[in-house]
Amino acid sequence: MKLADLNLLPDHEQQRLLDASKGPALSFPAEATIAQVFRERAEASPDVRAVIFNSSSLTYRELDDWSDRLAGELIAAHGTGPGQLVALCLNRGIEMTVAIIAVWKAGAAYVPIDPETPDERVRYMLDDTAAPVVLCSEAYQVRMERIAASGTTVRAVDGPWGRAVRGGETAAPKERGAHAGSLAYVIYTSGTTGKPKGVMIENRSVVNHVCVISGLYGFAATPGQEVMLQALNYAFDGGVVPMVLALLTGNSLLHVPDQLWLEGERFTEYLRDNGVTHMNGTPTFYKHIRLGEVPSLKRMVVGGEALDAACFREMTRDNKVAVFNEYGPTEATISTTSHAVREYDLAIGRPQSNSSVLILDEALRTVPVGAVGEIFLGGPGVARGYLNMPEVTAERFIPNPFQSDAEKADVSYGPDGCNARLYRTGDLARRRSDGALEYVGRNDSQIKVRGFRVELAEIEATLNEYPGVMQSAVLPAESGRHQGPAVEVTSLVGFYAAAEPLVADELLRHLGATLPSYMVPTDLVHVDALPMTVNGKLDVKALHALRSDVDSDGVAPRTELEGKIQEIVAGIIGLEPARIGIKDDLFGLGLNSILVIKLISALNNDLGIEITVPLLFMAPTIAELAESPEFRTAQIEVGISVD
Repeated sequence: MKLADLNLLPDHEQQRLLDASKGPALSFPAEATIAQVFRERAEASPDVRAVIFNSSSLTYRELDDWSDRLAGELIAAHGTGPGQLVALCLNRGIEMTVAIIAVWKAGAAYVPIDPETPDERVRYMLDDTAAPVVLCSEAYQVRMERIAASGTTVRAVDGPWGRAVRGGETAAPKERGAHAGSLAYVIYTSGTTGKPKGVMIENRSVVNHVCVISGLYGFAATPGQEVMLQALNYAFDGGVVPMVLALLTGNSLLHVPDQLWLEGERFTEYLRDNGVTHMNGTPTFYKHIRLGEVPSLKRMVVGGEALDAACFREMTRDNKVAVFNEYGPTEATISTTSHAVREYDLAIGRPQSNSSVLILDEALRTVPVGAVGEIFLGGPGVARGYLNMPEVTAERFIPNPFQSDAEKADVSYGPDGCNARLYRTGDLARRRSDGALEYVGRNDSQIKVRGFRVELAEIEATLNEYPGVMQSAVLPAESGRHQGPAVEVTSLVGFYAAAEPLVADELLRHLGATLPSYMVPTDLVHVDALPMTVNGKLDVKALHALRSDVDSDGVAPRTELEGKIQEIVAGIIGLEPARIGIKDDLFGLGLNSILVIKLISALNNDLGIEITVPLLFMAPTIAELAESPEFRTAQIEVGISVD
């Protein structure tokens, strides 16, 4: 017998840990599709507002009718049906919701594409999915037609075609051959192979999740009592939550106009006027919302990033809103653990109903309480796997060695029974003595950047494709600072080994043509060779030391005020101050819509001024900011020299 085969825990202790790994059993309509559940809600609550955007809205009756017509057109004109994938490239709003419901009614699954995704990545996703139809906003129709392969049909939901469909007679059949095991959506996440991975989620997984979390949050039995905020990107699985949670429980979904959440007062007014009761978001999203000014708000759910103490204090400072911290990767249908946070701690919660969360060692043995192990997830939320990647699927989705006899006998989920597979997350955690789980970190190169999951290997593979690059390494810009579950990664730095320095702008254009903006490093550093430790591993400290040694080509601060702004900007973007010239475009250095809010808050607090979002877009350099009327007033008030 091998040492790895020995279980160091007594049988009774292992059984106790296995019992603790499972959430409560909860009955749900395991044979229902999302479209069937939606139809039931529409019939039961026809006059409840289903979706809201700006001053427009649709009732359940109107949403049901419009999505019926669009689904009918997809079926009749394009043969859309079970087993097919329909790509979506849509702006936020009512048409987005109509299109998704229509795809489900046609029996197909949707593939969300962020309009800001580079052309090459979009082309890869369309080729990988073999999507015969792309539904888009009219603003992207020409672009999608240029990118899509020959034979792919591109239709604008808000264009002449979409308006004709809405006013037409074609309606979707009540049954379209889809079943609970049919795909509902495919969401692409970053991949270690240099290509994104399409995660395949089935209808049953979504229906289960909605039943679980609506009970967890204590939704009222009467429809129309909740207004869910749709603020997160729909191409991110966190963006799926409010849509299905609202529309499968008979409540209202509120879309946020693009960039409105950057405008604190107007955004708060929008939430207040529409009576928002429920919000999902990352800690970064919540930090600068005036939550105390939205009296209708009942609960906030945090996910995508670690919840830190400062964020929790801000969220609960002016209100008594319930806060839930949740954990779960895309591969397990949104979330698998929940924690009602009453006093701040590091817990990511306990297993949700119908979920199992095991902490195992490398030999797939349960680890004792307090010991660190890898998180393995089971239950009906586990994805089918990765699209067109059988080897990666087999590596990450494994047979469940702890499946009980009762679970094996329950073949309603398939011939292997329920809870037959586990997804190995690569996340490390420990189980506390009170049963709660604490996140510890990763066992690979995966990180979160602004709430998005990123495999550093994918960025490195793209860097290595550039002529002249021999090797590369990509690290969080914050790698030199304290690491832990509360660290937010906001920017990246790329190191490349080449015979001579390459033109940075051209290298960045190469990256930007394939990778989404949040994956493009804000800083590139040329090295002769990547430094290694004595045991042959990448020497991260040495790399960051090399980065610090590189001087900026930009103009140095000329005044005390410019120096102060440079220092604040550096802390937000994650660069050394000396690497930021006063005439450098801050957005080119990595400033983005999320960091804008942080920067404005830091500037206002540290300099005692009051600036707004538009100023940063009109004056995107330190020099321009320092010369603006708002900052010149600040120089007088705080006694900073103008000369």
